[in-house]
Amino acid sequence: MKVSRSKVELFAECPRCFYLDVMLGIKRPPGYPFSLNNAVDALLKKEFDQYRSRDESHPLLTDSGLGWKPAREERLEKWRDAFAGGLAYEHQEHGCTYYGAIDDLWINEQGEYAVADYKATAGLQPVAELPAWANGYRRQLSFYAWLLARNGLRVANKGFLVYATASTARERFDNKLAFDLRLVPVDLDITWIEPTLDDLQAVLKQEQVPNAAEDCKYCKYSTKLKEI
Repeated sequence: MKVSRSKVELFAECPRCFYLDVMLGIKRPPGYPFSLNNAVDALLKKEFDQYRSRDESHPLLTDSGLGWKPAREERLEKWRDAFAGGLAYEHQEHGCTYYGAIDDLWINEQGEYAVADYKATAGLQPVAELPAWANGYRRQLSFYAWLLARNGLRVANKGFLVYATASTARERFDNKLAFDLRLVPVDLDITWIEPTLDDLQAVLKQEQVPNAAEDCKYCKYSTKLKEI
């Protein structure tokens, strides 16, 4: 069996939604596609790859003074592509392969690796630190770090978001968006991963649909609809 990072996140959000999705094929209603975000993601990958090919640090990393540069790792292209298997680890005890697709991989002067993920948004002020609502981003980076460690890499205790904020403070559009690019370090926590995966596997083995998370808006909607 294979379980993606996004399915692990779904389980962390709501075991009931996870079970309905994975075991019964009943998925949450899809959200809107983030085409502009995907464009920023693709262009940033190309930009960082240019510095990677020259074994140089990107100016954003140089200015941070933290000693990071894009890693020249031969497995990176596969790790970026979920359809090619992504960044994967076969958990023998669970009989399950966990995987995800990373945006970028950096290395520091001590030979430690860190995952970087590209994010895009819009606002009056640039995003310069992890938003209070974004614990899911911390879990995302932590899970990728856990996968990297199980693929034999020495992993740092930090991950990074490259946050591109399109300014809404401009007076005109003029057929372009002005982005402010910021580096957001994120302290990682992998202590939750193994216990969560153990619970996930236990849920997969049960025959009854588990209870919903108390704050799951999808399950609340479904329950209210049945009441009406």
